Amino acid sequence: MSKFRQEYFRLRPSVSLTPLPQAGRYQFFLSDIRQSFDMQFADEIYITILRALDGSLTFTQLVQQYGLNDQQVRGLNKLFEVLCDRCVLEDFRIVQARANDPFRRVKNFIASYAPYNRLDSAWERVVNGHIVVIGAGGVGSWVVSLLAQFGIRHFTLLDDDVVKPHNLNRSVFGHGNLGFPKTQALAEMLAARKNNYYTVTSVSDKLESPHQLVDLLRQAVVTPTVLINCADYPSVSHTSAIVNDAAFACHVPYIIAGGYNMHLSLVGPTVIPGESPCFYCISHAMEQVGMDALEGAERIVKEHRNLGNIGPLAAISASFAANECLKLLVGQPYMQPTMLGKRGEFNFLTKKLTLEEYKLWNECPCCGRGVEK
Repeated sequence: MSKFRQEYFRLRPSVSLTPLPQAGRYQFFLSDIRQSFDMQFADEIYITILRALDGSLTFTQLVQQYGLNDQQVRGLNKLFEVLCDRCVLEDFRIVQARANDPFRRVKNFIASYAPYNRLDSAWERVVNGHIVVIGAGGVGSWVVSLLAQFGIRHFTLLDDDVVKPHNLNRSVFGHGNLGFPKTQALAEMLAARKNNYYTVTSVSDKLESPHQLVDLLRQAVVTPTVLINCADYPSVSHTSAIVNDAAFACHVPYIIAGGYNMHLSLVGPTVIPGESPCFYCISHAMEQVGMDALEGAERIVKEHRNLGNIGPLAAISASFAANECLKLLVGQPYMQPTMLGKRGEFNFLTKKLTLEEYKLWNECPCCGRGVEK
C-alpha cells in the first residue's frame, strides 16, 4: 500500500498541467518560480486523476473511485512520489492548518522549493536559525528587518555605534532612535513588531579580531548559524577577513552583504567553508586583475569621502543578503545560494546586475588543496 494513503492531495494553486503536441506528453508549469518540466504518460487515467485532484480524497479513496488495478496503483504511487519531490503536490490539510499563521505567505513561498512533507523541517531551520549580523547601519539594519520578516527568531547584533541624524536617510531607524545604540534600536524594533517572539543579543563592540567573533559564536546554543558581514569600518576588506577567519574556525557559512557605493548596490559573496571560494580566494582573484579590495571605490584613499547614497541602494544590497541567508537555512536542492563564488554590482542608472564568478585558489590559507579548482 502507498505511503500516501492518508494524504489529501491537490495540485498546488501555482501549478498548471498542459498537454504538449506529442501524444501522452504533458508539461507541469510552476508559475510562481517560472519553472517547468515535462512527463510522458502511457495511461491517461493518471491525467484524469491529476486534473480532478482538489484535496477532497485520500490516495486510498482515489484508488477506489477510479477502480485502479495493482499496476495502476503502483504507477500512481510512483507518480505522486515524483510530483511531491518536485513541489507540485501538497496535502490540503497542511495548507488549511496554516491558514491563520502570520508567516503562512513565507511558508507558501518556501513550499515552492521544499516538498510538502519536508516543509516543516525546513521551516524549523528558518525559525530556529541564529543570525549573527556584524554592523547594524545602512545595510545591516535592513538585513535584520528583512530576516525578521522571514520569521527568523534569533539574532546576535554587533555594532559599537549609535544612531545619528545622517543614518536616517538609508536605514530603517527613525527619529526616536537618535542617540541610542543601533543594536538596541533594532532589538526594540523587533520587539514592537511581534511581542515575545524574537530573541536578540546586542553587543555594543567594534569588530576587532577573529577570536572576539569566535568567542561570540561559541556562546550561542542555537543552530544553524549564519554570519552576515555588514560592517565597512575601517573597510569591508578588513572586516570580511575577520569574519572569514572566524567562520572557518567555527565552520559556519557567512555572507558579505555588500553595500552601496556611489551609484551601485554592491552584492557580496556567500561562503560555505570547505565548499566554496572564500574571501581570500576572491580577493586574490581580484588582485590578479588589478583590483585591490571587494569594494572597488576603496581604491580612492580618502578618510572622509562623503560619497552619495540613497536608501534603496542599501536596501537592494540587504535584500540579496537576506535571500541568500534564507537559502542557506532552508537547505533544499532546488533552493541553493546564488552567490557562492560570486560578487556583483547592481547599477542604479541602468538597472543591470553584473555578476563576477571566482574559483578556489590553490594557495589559499583556508581553502588551498594543492590543485587549482
